[in-house]
Amino acid sequence: MGGSGSIETVGFDLSNGKRVEVEFRAGAGLGFVPWPGTFALANYLDKNAEELELSSKTALELGSGSSTISGLAAGHLCKFTTLTDRPEVIQKLGDAASRAGLLFDKVDVKVLDWGDLDFTMSCFRPENIDLIIMTDVVYYDMLWKPLLHTLLLLSRTTTMILWTNCNAYPKFKPDIDAFLKLIGEFFDVAIVDDIPQSGCGSPSEVLGGRAVTRRLTLRDEEEAREAVDQALARDCARRCFV
Repeated sequence: MGGSGSIETVGFDLSNGKRVEVEFRAGAGLGFVPWPGTFALANYLDKNAEELELSSKTALELGSGSSTISGLAAGHLCKFTTLTDRPEVIQKLGDAASRAGLLFDKVDVKVLDWGDLDFTMSCFRPENIDLIIMTDVVYYDMLWKPLLHTLLLLSRTTTMILWTNCNAYPKFKPDIDAFLKLIGEFFDVAIVDDIPQSGCGSPSEVLGGRAVTRRLTLRDEEEAREAVDQALARDCARRCFV
């Protein structure tokens, strides 16, 4: 986890009277910080819960991180929510869901590594997922293709995908345009919300920065399956010849 500071708490108040709170340490690693995107998406879900019919939807969050305001908000607003991340994050993610009183009844926590499509395929089914949410996942470009393949594996044309990302971080600016070009081969993309990072509630806001929420819609399930099969074949080849 890292981080040299004391444990701090930040939160977000939902319009139904519930409050979502997460713990973090200043200076912690990427997956252990409540970035502005997670507050922005929580706000979007809360404002549009009725229109999006969240109470009837089963949600999956990709790359939740240990301080997911958006994932816990979805836990309160959706029928059921599964929070996912890499093994090193899972314990703290489960602790956050437990402190929120959501674990098991409304929220589950599972390992989902974008680089392991075989494991993901064995544990998750797209027909069981109505809504995919993700925040600030476009950071390291080496993870873009694994994330794309994971989305293609878990999505149908009817799946609602909501992705919120910052356009700037305190020490880094992601290449959002390049990622949009990558996913544009398979998904229609529309901006549904665009808010300033300042004032969103995150301890890692960038002055002048934005947190943009986009809705992704898969165009063709057959093309998606072909791309996943090709990715699986490449992974198999690498394992066989290493």
